[in-house]
Amino acid sequence: MNYWLRLSLLTAFYGALFAVITWPLAAHFTSEFLVVPGHDTYMYPWNAWHFRTAVQTGQPVFHTDWLFYPLGSWLILHTYTPIIGLISLLVGNDVLALNIGLLLSYSLSAAGACLLARRWVQSPLLALLAGFIFAYSPYKLQRLPEHYNLVLTATVPFYVLAFLDAFRFREKQFLPEVRSWKAAAGCAALGLVTLLSDYYVLFGLLYFSLAYAAWYWFGLGRIRWREWRTWAWLGGGLVLSHALIWLLRRWGVEDNGGFWWGGDLVDFIMPPPTSRFVYWDWAARLYHNPKVFTMPGSLENTLFMGYALPLLALGLWVLRKAHRRPLSAVAQEQQGRPLAWVLLFFVMLTLPATRVYGHDTLHLPTALLHFVPFFNNIRCPTRWVMMVGLLLPILTFSALEAAWKPRLHATSRTALSLLLVGLVLFEYWPRPYERTSRAAVPRVFHQVANLPGKTLIPVPLGIASGYREVGQFQREQLFYQTVHEKKVPIGFMARVPVEVFAGLQNDPVLGAVLFRQTKPDTIAPAPPTAPQVQAFLRQYDPAAFVINPAFREQPAHLFLRQLLRPYGYREQLVDGYVLLTPPAR
Repeated sequence: MNYWLRLSLLTAFYGALFAVITWPLAAHFTSEFLVVPGHDTYMYPWNAWHFRTAVQTGQPVFHTDWLFYPLGSWLILHTYTPIIGLISLLVGNDVLALNIGLLLSYSLSAAGACLLARRWVQSPLLALLAGFIFAYSPYKLQRLPEHYNLVLTATVPFYVLAFLDAFRFREKQFLPEVRSWKAAAGCAALGLVTLLSDYYVLFGLLYFSLAYAAWYWFGLGRIRWREWRTWAWLGGGLVLSHALIWLLRRWGVEDNGGFWWGGDLVDFIMPPPTSRFVYWDWAARLYHNPKVFTMPGSLENTLFMGYALPLLALGLWVLRKAHRRPLSAVAQEQQGRPLAWVLLFFVMLTLPATRVYGHDTLHLPTALLHFVPFFNNIRCPTRWVMMVGLLLPILTFSALEAAWKPRLHATSRTALSLLLVGLVLFEYWPRPYERTSRAAVPRVFHQVANLPGKTLIPVPLGIASGYREVGQFQREQLFYQTVHEKKVPIGFMARVPVEVFAGLQNDPVLGAVLFRQTKPDTIAPAPPTAPQVQAFLRQYDPAAFVINPAFREQPAHLFLRQLLRPYGYREQLVDGYVLLTPPAR
């Protein structure tokens, strides 16, 4: 079958599966998107809106003052997903762009993984299952309504395919031979698309390339595992790296939270709360146990790959060690041999330390990356289970075929394959997702959209980043801005400059509101002077102040009411929100 026809059919099949899993999203594809209320989801429609608005108005694409007004911030280290912004620019609908981006990512991720698996797996059914596992693993299904950037993995299997076609490695030789310049150009193009999607996924491609090349650089395939010297060197290396990492941590060398976010071995057997059928009571208690997790209840604690696949992989490994099965197709092919090592490398990346039920034991050598500047920006190591989801099924299914081919009839192999498909679907299938739309945005923000003025000042005030939060920033405000289209002094980004936090706290008016919001029971300092208030109103030109119902008649609201009354501001109640507007212009 023609390659492009096969790819199109696979993409359509997995795209239909996406529609089933997320139903009824497909019935509202242009107006609704998946969401976890109060969480980071709202950043992604804002990303698409900002990218499209910036391009259409000729403003900087990678800088904004729509948030953190008037200082603004660069978006270079922000989880910006420009690839979805480009889609939004084409379709002119931010919500539709989000859904198209997710649909393409899941369907192409699965189709690419299926094509990659077919290099070594003969069974079309097992190859289809390998594609499903990579695209629809619990890790990705849990992040589907919240961390859109981390599920933009469509380029990964195609990059691996292009990488294998592009280069030929030889042992103890640093630079590979280029087999195909066309495939090498494909690697570069896919890397660029990944750069526009997510930097975690981009580093996944880089780490795959380095780990694969390391197999040849260090001659890992020639290690004699039956010799005691090999185990002596391995044990000595582990002890040395453990001691070095222990010293680095003791000396206070910055690890950027890598160990704090590190995985626990129990993560591999703990189903996530998004699982429809296997999130049992014991898993719920464990998931929220502060004695085990530094951040109980966080989706960063998920390393679950199901039970059927890991147990099958373990059983096949035992059979191989007992010489009860021949080498798999992966192990017999030169390009496939490094994949088991690459899989082990990514498993080690998920665990900076072999933590068991909250207690660290052995520090793994891969944890040294958390002390290397720039590289330690990849601070959530459990996210590398993404690559485990690509490699584990390929290696396992190839070994399974090697084990059952001389033992089982084709009909029995098909029946067992169907059983495995059923088990994986049972373990992975998610609960229904919540959705939202512009229609769910409170009416007060639709009213603000029609008011003259440059900014909106919401209460509560707050600025948040991946490291710090001042005040209280409600993530929904990002989505609300795509409706009212007023600049705001608040915001949330992965990285926020220190001066932005200081700007909010030191502003005479906003700082006074923030103080009364965060310390309502404390005697407040002197209010801003009349010239300071007038200067604030000239600079910000507020269309309105909007007070959240939870802060109505609280010190911050009462302070604003008194502060703005001399300037003719009117107050009205809109569905529980307090709307303060300047006199008619």
